[in-house]
Amino acid sequence: MKFLGTICCIYIFSCQYPVDLSNLPDTQKFLVIDAAVTEDFLRVYVAYSLEKVTSSGAYTLPKPPLTKAVIVDGKGVRYTVKNTTGVIDTTFKGRIGETYQLLVEVDGKSYESEKQTMQACPELDSLIVQYSREGFRSRDDLPYDGFDVYALAKDVPGKENYYQWHWTHYARASYCLKAYSPAEKLDVLFPCFPADCWNIVENDKVIVQHDKLRDGSALNQFVVRVPYSTPPNSYHLQIEQRAISPSVFEYLRSLETQTENVGTLFDLPAQTRFNPNVFNLADKSEKLLGVFSVYSYRYKVVYIDMRQIIPSAEPKVITLPAKFSDDTRASAPCTEETFRTKIKPKGWIN
Repeated sequence: MKFLGTICCIYIFSCQYPVDLSNLPDTQKFLVIDAAVTEDFLRVYVAYSLEKVTSSGAYTLPKPPLTKAVIVDGKGVRYTVKNTTGVIDTTFKGRIGETYQLLVEVDGKSYESEKQTMQACPELDSLIVQYSREGFRSRDDLPYDGFDVYALAKDVPGKENYYQWHWTHYARASYCLKAYSPAEKLDVLFPCFPADCWNIVENDKVIVQHDKLRDGSALNQFVVRVPYSTPPNSYHLQIEQRAISPSVFEYLRSLETQTENVGTLFDLPAQTRFNPNVFNLADKSEKLLGVFSVYSYRYKVVYIDMRQIIPSAEPKVITLPAKFSDDTRASAPCTEETFRTKIKPKGWIN
């Protein structure tokens, strides 16, 4: 097997337009502390937001901070976080009813979260998939024909509950690199090695609700619309239902409006919601991004058959962005990323 040499690409978020520095938006650098504790894993992400805009209009990234992080439970047991770059640590297992707190040291400054108790999440009873046509769209729009996915569950009676839904789509990666080939004088695709490699797409919209005025009643939540398209022939979708804390619920709900705003990466609108439960111990006025969330969850996997026959509708065909390299020995490594994995997805069927 022939591997491509390492290709280092530094992605500068670029709006390469001439810009007058005097008219640039405020480029204040914010610290991001975003973490999750669940029954199955721990994830901690600490970084700085984008730093500045150059005279040519390019965005530049700051250096990663020097970081140490610890999770402390209600009994005072401390767990040292192994990685603060957002990589999931499955050696940590949270417990329902236990309380957790995040302690972080960043470039010599100390931060800590509010304490959060993991609430029990009700079972995700079923997923309903319904075909529909969105007639208000152009026929050429990918979601014109599609499948609406709903999550059904039963609220836990007798107490206030706050829920979040999250979806993840896994698809076998057909290639792991698109790069220019001097020999072929055009961009070509390189298959993954190993071949068992999956692309990951996750939802980027907030989906939350609470049980106020509907204690103990049925939950019926729209989660996602899946376009009627191929590939893949079978669409693998994992739906998570989470039991979250009241403070995280309010934070996420406030983001629903914010995410509808359009602007540059530095346009932090007036309604921007900063981290609601992690604070600088020496300066609680410091504005941070992210959130510390402790939750239990239940999930189900559903497969949507894109080869099924829908009267008066045909699946749209998604084409590859280039052809594969003529060198059949060449490949690109499948590396663990937020958008790609070598770990077989839960419930995967070949």
